[in-house]
Amino acid sequence: MKKISVFLIALVSVFVLAACGGSEEEQDFAGAIRVYTRDTSSGTRAGFMEAIGFDEAIANDAVLVNGFVIAGNLDQVNAVQTDRFAIGYVSLSTLDTNLFKGFNFNGVEPNEENTLSGAYEMARRFNWMLRDDYTVYGENAEAYEALAIAFTAYMQSDEGLASLAQGGGIVDLSAGQPWATIREEHPICNQDNSSLTLKIGGSDSVESLATSISPGFSAVCGNVVPEHNHTGSSNAYRGTNGDASGINDALSVHIGFASREFRATEVAERTGVMAIDAIVAIGHKDNPIQNLTTEQLKGIYSGDITDWSELLE
Repeated sequence: MKKISVFLIALVSVFVLAACGGSEEEQDFAGAIRVYTRDTSSGTRAGFMEAIGFDEAIANDAVLVNGFVIAGNLDQVNAVQTDRFAIGYVSLSTLDTNLFKGFNFNGVEPNEENTLSGAYEMARRFNWMLRDDYTVYGENAEAYEALAIAFTAYMQSDEGLASLAQGGGIVDLSAGQPWATIREEHPICNQDNSSLTLKIGGSDSVESLATSISPGFSAVCGNVVPEHNHTGSSNAYRGTNGDASGINDALSVHIGFASREFRATEVAERTGVMAIDAIVAIGHKDNPIQNLTTEQLKGIYSGDITDWSELLE
């Protein structure tokens, strides 16, 4: 008789937990959500806010939840590893499920297959831009222009696409051609370029991809020296064709990357796509929540949802 009573109590407990929306662990997970975001120059922020229907927060901190923290890609990763109640967002190429959690978005897992198919909707393009004017480089103007163009061509070669994929970029590996074929159109790569420094910058979300491909390019293009300075998507235009494009400016670059679409005011003669990427909302590994919807993420970032327990009701 006692055994039956214990069984009935356990069975009732299961039904009660199920009715409340989850396991005992889930029901006990309560705490103020600590919100991390990128700054207003970030392409990752623009892509994230657009995806959750919070466009007014792309360039306006005033509409965000009270107490939010502005942090870069790696700072957000560090935060969610140590803070059980933190939430942030990073590029899919940064996601490491051994260290922290990546939430599903509207029921779809963030991965390359789902991003390429379009099923995972929080995606964006990694775009590049070249300078319109290289004359500031004097006698090296033609060489730098040719090197920058060759770099963008190398990104679409078999070898370049493989490097991008290895670095975490989402690319169509079947779309390239061997560099040996493409190289014929770029004679600059047949000469010694070891005295020239090719400056690459813009989005820091693109940094891991750009640094993964530049050594290979250097090896097949006269040992040109790649120099990376990734400080934000807005600086892709500023450093190539905008107010920071002067040869002595710290943000000046030959090739600028943005992890968002270029704005109507960010105009250049030569632009293109490096790869595509997904943005992933991230949290602590102990967070029992697996999925967040468009409405829930907007609620978190706007301050309408302030405690994790509200998402388990």
